[in-house]
Amino acid sequence: MKIFSLVILPVITVLLNGGCFSADNNYLKPEDFAVRLEQAGIKVSSVRPLPGAPFKATAGAAVMIEGSEIGIYKYDRTSKVQAKRIAKRARTGRVYISGIPYPVEVYGSFMFIGLEKNTRKRDILKVIRAFR
Repeated sequence: MKIFSLVILPVITVLLNGGCFSADNNYLKPEDFAVRLEQAGIKVSSVRPLPGAPFKATAGAAVMIEGSEIGIYKYDRTSKVQAKRIAKRARTGRVYISGIPYPVEVYGSFMFIGLEKNTRKRDILKVIRAFR
């Protein structure tokens, strides 16, 4: 019984609660998130493409919401290398820029950065959780 509670129960919990990584949204583009924000009543001032290279992502976009920009980066989970990268981002909850850690949210194939300073963070997080 002890082995069950120490080994098997946590494995079952992880499988049942796939968390942020389990969403099937690999078919979407970063710009699609701006559309979802607008549909949720969150005004988007601008959307501009970002290179994915700094975070080794396949694509990126910057979305301006109430004077604060958030970055959305897509990782192609059909690629083993990309799947490993997004899994690491989900596990650690941060990325490093010039050696400085920045918090990120990961949902499915997407990483979101810059949420902590946005006044609509809670509303944006709700849209992230429904982004599929």
